[in-house]
Amino acid sequence: MLELVTWPRNPWSIFDELESLQTDMSRMIAGQERDQAGDRGRAWRRPTYPLMNVWTSADGMVIDAELPGVDPKDVDIAVQGNELKLSGRVNATTAAEGETYHRRERPAGEFTRTLQLPFRANAGGVKANYKNGVLRVTVPRSEEEKPRKIAIEAA
Repeated sequence: MLELVTWPRNPWSIFDELESLQTDMSRMIAGQERDQAGDRGRAWRRPTYPLMNVWTSADGMVIDAELPGVDPKDVDIAVQGNELKLSGRVNATTAAEGETYHRRERPAGEFTRTLQLPFRANAGGVKANYKNGVLRVTVPRSEEEKPRKIAIEAA
């Protein structure tokens, strides 16, 4: 009779250690401190804030940034040349007296995101609209950057 013996999987993996090392080096280069609540001492990876969807068309670019609970007055948008800078502040919530937080995952504090635009923008035509916690920024291309259809003359 043949008996199949399975060995327990080793929880340690060299790939886990290499990933942890890469994360630590990236944080060190970026000047960020290590989060103490990581898995086996591993730093928790915080996504860049705010989360964004970005797409382009022949007319320009559209950026949707998730900013739930942020007052639009606390957000600044600046466009210069081919760069868009979005910055602002997320106000922290505090527990009422007698209450204790069990989990705090929502970010608080100042944020800045800078995007390189793939074209020179028409800064005067930039529009921003805030609805349901999503900031939509529409950045039109400058007239010189817009594609032009050239008519062909036949002789």
